[in-house]
Formats: sequence, structure tokens, C-alpha cells
Amino acid sequence: MYFEREFVVEHRTVFEEVIARTHRVAVGIFVATFIGYGVAVWVWFGGNTWAALIIATLSYLFFRQFRTLSFSLARMPLRGQAQSLPVLKQIDRALEKGGAPEVMAELETHLQATGSDSPDP
Repeated sequence: MYFEREFVVEHRTVFEEVIARTHRVAVGIFVATFIGYGVAVWVWFGGNTWAALIIATLSYLFFRQFRTLSFSLARMPLRGQAQSLPVLKQIDRALEKGGAPEVMAELETHLQATGSDSPDP
């Protein structure tokens, strides 16, 4: 367990913003990856097999890092905000102990649990 429930509840808005940004960046990475695959196919049909292979390989490697990369890129705009600093430090500590997929899954679980605890308007 990387995060205490009380800490997540206290900083819920910042955590929600980090998760939302991470998902948006991940979608962008997916789109960029598949555009890379499309370019690789187009280059391959153009007769340049080696260039197509290089482009497809780079797209694949880019895709393999999507969770870590999206998590890192999503936190960058929040680095200068004072209210985000404790959250970002806690996320950095959690990432030192575990991988991005585990940290992200725990955060989403905490946020879903705190969302179900709040009364409906």
C-alpha cells in the first residue's frame, strides 16, 4: 500500500487531476503509437522495408512505456503548484517502491472508494 486513505481523501482534487491528466496523456500516446504503425505500413508499401521496420519498432517501444511516460507527463504541469507539492512527493515515493501501473491502480481504487463514500446530492 503506497497511500494512506486519509491522505488521499485530504488531497482528493489533486489526485483526481493527476489521474485525469494521466488518462488524457495515455490516449495521446495510444494515438501517436498507432499513427506510427500507420506510417510504418505506408513506408513499407512504398518499398522501404528497413525504414518501416525501424518506425514500427520505435512505435512499439514508445507504446511499451506508455504508463510510466503518461504518469510522468501528467505530473509535469502540477510541479509549480504549492497545493500539489505534498501529493507529488508522495507519488514520487510510491514510484520508488513500485511501478507506475501499481501506483495508478491503487490511486484509482482509493478514489473510487472515496467517491462511493460521499453522499449523493
